[in-house]
Amino acid sequence: MKNVIPFPKAKTQWFSIKNIANKSADVYIYDVVGDSWAGNDAVTVVKQINALEVDKINLRINSPGGSVFDGVAIYNALINHKAVVTTYIDGLAASIASVIALAGNEIIMAENAMFMIHDPMSGLMGRASEMRREADLLDQIKETLINTYESRTGLDRENIATAMTDETWFTAKEALEAKYITSVSKASLIAACADTTTLSALGYTKSPDHLPQEPCKAHAIRRRLTLFGKFHNIQ
Repeated sequence: MKNVIPFPKAKTQWFSIKNIANKSADVYIYDVVGDSWAGNDAVTVVKQINALEVDKINLRINSPGGSVFDGVAIYNALINHKAVVTTYIDGLAASIASVIALAGNEIIMAENAMFMIHDPMSGLMGRASEMRREADLLDQIKETLINTYESRTGLDRENIATAMTDETWFTAKEALEAKYITSVSKASLIAACADTTTLSALGYTKSPDHLPQEPCKAHAIRRRLTLFGKFHNIQ
C-alpha cells in the first residue's frame, strides 16, 4: 500500500490517511465533515478507511462538525473496521465530529481542546407541511445520535438530550467527567481553523470565547460562509 492514499485535490487539504507502519495508520479529519471540496465527505473517507489493511488506526480530530449522515457513515466504517481505533481530539470535536470521536476504543483529548454536542439542525425552504416533516426528521435524527452517545458512554438518555438541546461545550476535564472521553493528554498545537466564521456558519450560538483559533485565508472563509446552506442536515 502506498504511504499516502490520494484524495480529491483542494486548495487546502484537510483530510488524509497515512500508513505510519505496516500495521498502523493515522486518519486525520480536520475541518468540516461532509465537504467534498476538502475530501471530508463519506464517499472519500469511508472508501479509504475500508482499504486500510492495518491492526491499529489513530484517529485524529479537529473538526467543527458538518453533515450528519456523512459523519454517521464515517463512524460506522471505523467501528466496523478490524483495527483497534484510538481517537485523539487535537483541537475541536464538535457536533457530528463528537460522534466520530466515539469510534475510538480509547478517546484521548488534549487538555486545551474542546468537545461539543447539540441538537441537529437543518436549512430548508418550503411550505408549512414540509417544515413539519423536516422537524419530525430532526427529532428522529436526534434519537439516533442519542443512541450512539448512550451506547458509548452509558449516560442517561434524558441527560444527553438536555445537553444537546443546550448546545453544551465541554473542556477536556468536563468531557472526562461526563464519560465522553477516556483520558486527557498534554496540550497540543492546533493545526486547523476553529474560527468564529465557521462556527457561526454552522449555526452554533454558544461557542466559548476562549476557543483556540488560527487565522484563515480568505478563500476558506468564503467557503465556510456557504456551509449552513450546503448541507440538508447539520449536527
